[in-house]
Amino acid sequence: MSAKSIVIIDDDPEICEAMSEILSQDGYQVFTALDTRKGHQLFVDTRPDLLILDIMMETMDEGLNFATEVKKNDGAFGVPILIVSARPPVEKGYGRTLDEDLDWIHADIFMEKPIEPEELIHNVRLLVKD
Repeated sequence: MSAKSIVIIDDDPEICEAMSEILSQDGYQVFTALDTRKGHQLFVDTRPDLLILDIMMETMDEGLNFATEVKKNDGAFGVPILIVSARPPVEKGYGRTLDEDLDWIHADIFMEKPIEPEELIHNVRLLVKD
């Protein structure tokens, strides 16, 4: 059986590297991109078993928009999405709370940064069925 594949899209190279290391050690094949343009190409090329996304990259909602497009194209039973992101800072003009956003965020699980490696592995295993 081949390793399950995961695409991580986050504009922080250290976050990509850390999550990639954690998930690779657990047997997953991991691909990373620092923006959704490159991430989209990786997503199309690899058809991963899981997509891990940051919310705030070049724009405040880049990850959310990408997740919405994926779910629109793949449907609710397509590739599961795990969002790993910091809370959007109110001081930067983002006026909604996380609870208000969870009703429209197109993700299967949301994790707030910083994350614990064990929690990441736990949630990935929930979403990636062997």
